[in-house]
Amino acid sequence: MTARAVLIRVAKLSVPLLVTFFVGRAIYRNWEQVRTADWTLDPLLIGLSFVLCSGWFLFRPLGWNIIINRFGRRVPYPDVFRVYRKSELSRYVPGAIWQFVSRVYFIKAWGVAPAACLAATMVDLFLAVLACMVPAGWTLETLLPELGQYHRVAIVVFPVLAIAVVHPKILNFWAGFVARKLNQPYPELEIRWSTLAGIWGLYVFGWFALCAGIAIFVKGLIDVPWEPMPFVASSYAVAWLAGTLAMIAPAGMGIRDYALGLLLSQVVGEGPGFTLAVAIRLWVALTELVWAAIGETLFPRSDPPVTDQPQGS
Repeated sequence: MTARAVLIRVAKLSVPLLVTFFVGRAIYRNWEQVRTADWTLDPLLIGLSFVLCSGWFLFRPLGWNIIINRFGRRVPYPDVFRVYRKSELSRYVPGAIWQFVSRVYFIKAWGVAPAACLAATMVDLFLAVLACMVPAGWTLETLLPELGQYHRVAIVVFPVLAIAVVHPKILNFWAGFVARKLNQPYPELEIRWSTLAGIWGLYVFGWFALCAGIAIFVKGLIDVPWEPMPFVASSYAVAWLAGTLAMIAPAGMGIRDYALGLLLSQVVGEGPGFTLAVAIRLWVALTELVWAAIGETLFPRSDPPVTDQPQGS
């Protein structure tokens, strides 16, 4: 193993732990502020939060299902849902590779080749990041008020640019470039532009539902006005982007929570802000676990077809 590889592995283990330490330190240092905050528990709002957050965990496998089927295999949504949700749980294991390895392993029964699975996963992640930038953009006006009217123009222009970026030729170019950098095969995706734009739109809708669910969850735990809730909602998207683009921590652990804690501190103070960031992490993980369990126990199962050779290899 080269020295560079050792340094990367050490960083992947140490950075999340270090950032998590700072999250805990912020809570401990402001414990009096945490103790005296106006905590509450509104079951109605918590239930509504679960419903809204659930949309993201249902829409994302649907988008991946549409993409994976373009590689020549017709995999039913309930089976894709189980594959997707189980593989997503793997991202909590240190080492970014497990999420992809597990997805390749679970989907191979349907004759989907590793190259096709990884290509579909790369496109899915790209669309999710691109969709996340829409709700995340609302936070910019609060963090960077000097943007003024330019921010409002960007809110209108960005969706137009995003739909242009997901043109199959452009998408295949960038996905292929990233795949080569990661030493992964990339069979070009043959899909209609309108289909990709539709998946992106579905992800945007899912993101707004998820962010709204997070804001309502915060409102259900602490007595704060409704006025800053759009900022709270958008802050989760910003923190998700920070954790995802860092790619050094499993599931953005530590990095996402610290970024979210910093943003929420502007609304409820540092101590409650970081406490809520940890609570949101646990809430999202619980919602994900619930849907993974539902997929395993309640969703109908289909028998995989008998195939000699996976498609998309």
